[in-house]
Amino acid sequence: MSLNRAFLITFLILGWTFAGHYCAAQIMSPDSFARQLTQVPKPQLIDVRTPGEFSEGHLPNAVNINVQDANFTQALASLDKKQPVYVYCMSGGRSRGAVEQMRAQGFESVYELRGGYLKWAGQLRPLAGVTRSKAAPQWNTQRLDSLIQAQSLVIIDVYAPWCGPCKKMAPIIEKLAQETAGQAVWLKLNADTEKLIMKAYGVDEIPTLLVFRNGKLADRQLGFRDETALRALLTTR
Repeated sequence: MSLNRAFLITFLILGWTFAGHYCAAQIMSPDSFARQLTQVPKPQLIDVRTPGEFSEGHLPNAVNINVQDANFTQALASLDKKQPVYVYCMSGGRSRGAVEQMRAQGFESVYELRGGYLKWAGQLRPLAGVTRSKAAPQWNTQRLDSLIQAQSLVIIDVYAPWCGPCKKMAPIIEKLAQETAGQAVWLKLNADTEKLIMKAYGVDEIPTLLVFRNGKLADRQLGFRDETALRALLTTR
């Protein structure tokens, strides 16, 4: 066997080995992840966050196995290695570590949620362990449009009481609302109740900030924004 041929065979074997190892885990978008869960009768869905985080909200039918727990490896023994396993954490960091440990344990198919719980919840997908508001809507498009047309600057914060990034941003928005009273109107819309408004403005993720200047939508911001970014909304045109 020539040296070049031997090298080629070795290269192909290593490539196949690496590919098999790499494909043992797939990082999936929330859409693909949700679709996979519906295609398996009893999916092994694992939330690797802490029990405290899990208690504040999780994906339906998820089981909490904390990757930071010293007994994480032993807890994996309760799972079927030959069946698909679906893993998520808060935003993706811890689930990557969990997946590496599962690979080492010989799990054959592992699916990881890109963006984790924050992305899933932010897209208003089904959750367990959270209480959604059932109050009647406070706004309709006509009333909201009247406000927008009457004010030079209106910033709408589409939030939910159970949304982590929303709660983190709330005191900053309250502070800015007090500072800019008379200059800007800051309006909070509860995503649990204001479905018609969300549909009208194409909002399908929270938190979302809608900035209206002189009656027209001038900017749209998704996700958590710190105080510097929020202050910029007051001046950016």
